[in-house]
This record gives sequence, structure tokens and C-alpha cells, in this order.
Amino acid sequence: MEDRVGGQLMQLNPIDKEKSTKKLVNRGRKTANEMVDKAAHVTALLVAACFSHLLFQLLAAAADAVKGRDAQRNTERISGSAGDVLEDNPVGKLKVFIYDLPSKYNKRLVTKDPRCLSHMFAAEIFMHRFLLSSAVRTVNPEEADWFYTPVYTTCDLTRAGLPLPFKSPRMMRSAIQFISKKWPFWNRTDGGDHFFVVPHDFAACFHFQEENAIARGILPLLRRATLVQTFGQKNHVCLKEGSITIPPFAPPQKMQAHLIPPDTARSIFVYFRGLFYDNGNDPEGGYYAR
Repeated sequence: MEDRVGGQLMQLNPIDKEKSTKKLVNRGRKTANEMVDKAAHVTALLVAACFSHLLFQLLAAAADAVKGRDAQRNTERISGSAGDVLEDNPVGKLKVFIYDLPSKYNKRLVTKDPRCLSHMFAAEIFMHRFLLSSAVRTVNPEEADWFYTPVYTTCDLTRAGLPLPFKSPRMMRSAIQFISKKWPFWNRTDGGDHFFVVPHDFAACFHFQEENAIARGILPLLRRATLVQTFGQKNHVCLKEGSITIPPFAPPQKMQAHLIPPDTARSIFVYFRGLFYDNGNDPEGGYYAR
């Protein structure tokens, strides 16, 4: 194709050749711009789909949870089985109250190190931002079905940009202590109607080595809460029943940079193995999630 086009250009006079070359360049730019626009659109759809999936799962869990609540509470908003409500739009049925925590648990960490916005565990930040402007948010905790505690447990980074989870348990315990003293809702259910985003390697086990994560287990304070996490290995100590698994965060710019033509033949749609390790110092991959 290139030879043929090149051959045609060689037969044109210099003026026509220059016009034809500009036409080809402009066509190429138009195609590139269309691909970038498509990439941005796909990215927006993926983000929306991810959060919508989470809201539907929370709605389903809420539908089951309200059956055991005090009959005096107003639960008309949610009725039927989980299977029924999954077909509905969560807006108007699901109400989420977001705890207003001191900035040391979230926003101040991002201000201190903006790299937290672009690593693979950034879902905890963007989930918070999404819910703050979501139609399911309520500022009246008395009408809430779910309570969200925005703690950024993976925003403590090394110089190399790797998150250190060692302070995470202490930070989480401190946040829960704060909300349980200021509001009555945690103590009412021991966190049974609360959810947390814990996107690190082994989620609420808060360790990047699997052996140590298993030995630690899920932070006891969180065992009644719903955990939203990227770790989803079944029959594992760090994945408890009722957890919601979401994809790891990927910056839109990187997704656009690796965009491939839509007509490319593919045998696998989406695949994330989640195995990262230093082959020289850790050939068995024991330091990271499989």
C-alpha cells in the first residue's frame, strides 16, 4: 500500500505532490484524533461501569440487610429480593452517607504526595470523589442504607512510589474510633452497614507479602463491614464473604496510549493477573499478589 501511494506521488508535479502529501498528513491526524476521542469515551464508560457495578452490589446487599433491621425504621425505599433490585436504577433507592473525616485520613495525604492519584491503588481516592457528587449520596445519616468511611490507606509512598501498608491498620483503627465516638451508627451494627475501599495487594490484611498477609488476616474491626477491594482470589483468608471486587485503577492517559484498533482480533477481552515482583531478589513472587 505504501509503495503504491509512493509511486503515485512520484508521478505528480511538485505542487500536486505537496497537496497530496498534506492531504495524507491531515487524514492521518484526523484518524489519530478520532482514536483519542474514542479512547476517552471508552475510559469514561469503564469508570462509570465500574462504579455503577459497585452501587448495584451495594444496593443488593442493602436489600438483604434491611430485612433484619428494626421495623420502626423507614425501609420502604428498598423492597424485594437482591435479584429484583439489581434490575433497577440505584438512584432513589440507595442512600450513602459519607463520613466527614479530618483531612489527615484522606485529602492531606494526596496534597503531600500527588503520586497517589496515578498508582494502581488510586480507586480509594476516585471512589471518594465519585460518591461526593453522586446522586445516591445523602447528607442525612438517619436515612442512609450505607455508610462510607474515606480512608486512603495506600497513600503512604516510598521514594520509588510504592505504597507501604504498615501504617494502614493503625490509620483504619483511628478512623473507626473517630466515627464511633462522633456518630452512633458504627456502634449500632458494629460496622455491618459500613463499607471501606481497601485496594492494596491483599486488601484488609494490609501486607504485601502473602505469607504475612495470611498470618495477619483481615483487620478484626472490619470483619462485619463490606470491603471493596481489588484482591479477589477465592478461598483466601484476605477475601471474606460479601466483599466486592473491583478492577485496579489505570490512569486514562495510559489506557489511551495502549489503545489498539477496535477491529483487532482478540481471544481475551480483559485479563489482569496481578503478579509483579523483582525477578532478581524475589523470583518466587512472594512479595506481591498473584
